[in-house]
Amino acid sequence: MSSEREVSKMFVRYMQRVLRNERINIYRKHLRDVKETPLEDWLLEEIVEPSHLSDFFLTEDEVAHLESFIENEHLATAVATLSTANKMVLYQYYYSELNDVEIGSRTGKTSQGVNKRRRRALARIKEAYRNAYI
Repeated sequence: MSSEREVSKMFVRYMQRVLRNERINIYRKHLRDVKETPLEDWLLEEIVEPSHLSDFFLTEDEVAHLESFIENEHLATAVATLSTANKMVLYQYYYSELNDVEIGSRTGKTSQGVNKRRRRALARIKEAYRNAYI
């Protein structure tokens, strides 16, 4: 009886391995069937060097008055309470999509300092925004 049980276990393991390998083969066949779509040259150039984005960047003077670009009146009032340095960090982080290290290298601060400045600026905006509704 124990030999039957062992044979049965071996057969089950064998079938599991066969099914696993068959699943892998089907997946690989599917990958071969997927055809690549060639990209247009202009699209490839745009991916490498996005030229249209430079039209939307704000200057330092415009960032200093960032609240004038915000449509929501309460949010604009809350942003107006921030210093220019805080506005610049928020602008670079959320709009220019730079990380803390990149912002720090541009401003001469450490990444921890940039992170702390950003978190405090967001807390000030949150507090000013909350006070506007109380």
